[in-house]
Amino acid sequence: MNELPRYVQNALNQWDSISYFAYDCYEKVGRVAVGIEADPNNPAGARLLAFQHDFQNGKPDKKTAHILASYDPENEIVIQFMQDNGQVRTQRLKTAPGARHPKRVFFFEILRRLSEEPSTVNLSELPPWVIEALEKLDKMKKDQ
Repeated sequence: MNELPRYVQNALNQWDSISYFAYDCYEKVGRVAVGIEADPNNPAGARLLAFQHDFQNGKPDKKTAHILASYDPENEIVIQFMQDNGQVRTQRLKTAPGARHPKRVFFFEILRRLSEEPSTVNLSELPPWVIEALEKLDKMKKDQ
């Protein structure tokens, strides 16, 4: 396997950030590949993009389409980036044992934002399962 470009490795070292981004995009638009590209303003940095593929028109290629159709968004992310040879590389990444999976990262980040910076959360855009969990937490708090 080819070595990862530095900006890709740096993005993956920020697992919670990339997991949150991937799962947030999944909740908003469905299955996506997280594109990682070099940030021209920061040589070690990366920008994240979400690629929602057009399966109706034969895009992406069959291998990438299979990866996107079969990955588990709650526990895995799919990334794409340009290799040094100019080829696009697509990889399915599973959450490491003991690490926080994307759905969990998403949920706890929403809780943090609601507590610390509530103006950044649009409640009407939250998935129903998050609203239900918040209601259960509120009920538990009231019952104590």
